[in-house]
Order: sequence, then structure tokens, then C-alpha cells
Amino acid sequence: MKILVMMFGLFRLTGYATDPLLDSAQVHAIVGEASRIRQVPPADGQLTVVSWNIAQGARYERVRDALKALDADVYLLQEVDMGVRRSDYRKVAKDLADDLGLNWVFAGEFQEIGQSRRNIPALTGQAVLSRYPIHNAFALPFENQARLRWNLDPFQPRRGGRMALRAESGGALVYNAHIESAKDDRFRHKQVDEMLFDRLDPDRANLPVVFAGDFNTGNVPDKSPIVRCLIDEGFVDALGTLDTGRRTSVNHAQPLDWIFIRNMAPHHGRVIEVPKASDHFPLEAAVTVGAPLQLAAHKRRPHISVSSALALPGRAAEQDPPLPR
Repeated sequence: MKILVMMFGLFRLTGYATDPLLDSAQVHAIVGEASRIRQVPPADGQLTVVSWNIAQGARYERVRDALKALDADVYLLQEVDMGVRRSDYRKVAKDLADDLGLNWVFAGEFQEIGQSRRNIPALTGQAVLSRYPIHNAFALPFENQARLRWNLDPFQPRRGGRMALRAESGGALVYNAHIESAKDDRFRHKQVDEMLFDRLDPDRANLPVVFAGDFNTGNVPDKSPIVRCLIDEGFVDALGTLDTGRRTSVNHAQPLDWIFIRNMAPHHGRVIEVPKASDHFPLEAAVTVGAPLQLAAHKRRPHISVSSALALPGRAAEQDPPLPR
């Protein structure tokens, strides 16, 4: 078995000679259909946000059915493939948006070497899907990167780097992040700091904001420098009290995935156990955009099973981004 894995890894390395050579701007370019559906957000500011690392979308039907059952307003998805062998060369973000009737934008974080076909690059990254128009989509590549870990990995060779997909939809500014897994929390803290610095731009500083995604936090919440930093900056865990026992993935006891909010009021949140769709579980948070923070009214719903509960510089998109080819 080890020999087969090694042979497959060596085969992927041949992609450095055969795959399209993308630079950072091309890897992180925004694509999508940002405003094909022009539904207006509700006047009361109610918004339901789901964040989920969908493990490339390789189990596409299970992911699609779970998202449909959740029926959220905005989906922030990580590890989303586009044109990659392991997910049947699907344009996963586009296919999900088409099946669910949503707007969508996507930006790659990595080009997956040796996973493409027909001279079309294989990308994996983040996506925002929304029932409302998506504005000002922008990829924010982090300056702090584990470059040697991925560029020289013979079993998972890649170009590109970790990034946050920033966008506006439903009256909220969202940062959809996939924080580095190959480093420790001190390094991850630096990437979160880059998002915090970006938010301080005068055009964004006072907007209702969501920081969400797979943060790969290595410590329990009360000891995580990432969590402490966000709380110190006025963010609130949208799922409720910082629960040490909250499990958001199959293989880790501590939570890896988060939805933090600022300048909006949380109402309730939960982790939904979706079987055999991904190695992570979706997080759901109901919030009111533009409402004063009311912690006393904040209720956390329990971790439940879907079967019982549900029957480098970034590039902005000035207009609707083009469809990928």
C-alpha cells in the first residue's frame, strides 16, 4: 500500500511539466456568477450563515443534499474543488449553486499539481454561495505561508497559498478563511491578524462582519491565541459560549471550525453532524445584521445529527466574475 501511495505521489509530480503554469494572481482569481439572482435581503436583518469544509466536494451528492436541507442564506465553503480529478473534475461551487439556485463566487487557494486534464488547471479553494447578490469579492492571500510544506510535498504538490475570500452579501461583510493546517497556533494567529488588519480599512471597519471557516485551531478554545485574539477585538462566537467539548470534525476532539461575528447580534448556533459527506461538520448561525449585540439573548443549540434535525495580491471582482472554463 505504501508503495502505491509513493508511486501515485511521484506520478503527480509529472504535473509540473504537463499542467498549465499558473502564477499567484491566476490561482487566486475570482470567478462566478455573483448577482444572477437579485433577491433583496429582509428588512429585519435576519440572516442564517453556514460555514463548512466540504473536503473538496468529493462526495458531492451528500454535500448538496445537506446544504439544501439547511436552507441557509449564505454558505461559506472551504476545500472546494474546481476541475480536480479526485472530485470527478466538477466545478463544485458552480454545480452546488446551480442545484440550489444561488449566486456564487470562488477563488482558488492552491493549484493541485497532477490532478488536471485537457490543459485545464485543477484548483481547490473557497466559495461563497448566497441567495442574495454578492458584491466586492476579493481574494486575500496571506503573507505568512507554509510555502515549503506544500510546494515541495511529493504526495500533494501545489502552487499558491492559503487565503481568505472576502465578500459582501445579505448586508454583511464575510471573510471565508482556510487557515494553515501544517503549522501551530502561533503561526495561524499571524494569518488571522492579516484578516483583522484588512478589516480596519475605513470602508470596512464599521460593517457587520463574519469571520468564518476552517481555522485548524490546535488548542482548546480557552487556550487558543486565535480565539483570544478575536474575542479581544470585539468578536463573538456565533454558536454560543466557547464550548471546549464542541466537535466540528471527525478526527479532532477540539473545534477546528468557527463562525465569529462583530457588529451584529447572534441568536442561536449549532454544529450539524452530516454523515459520510466530509471529515468536517457544517456550522450554522442565525444572526441579525445591524442589530446591537445582545449577549443575554444568545442561545446555543446543541450539536445534532442531520438525520434527526433535517428530514500574493488578491484580485477583486468589479462586476460579475466570468464563468470558469
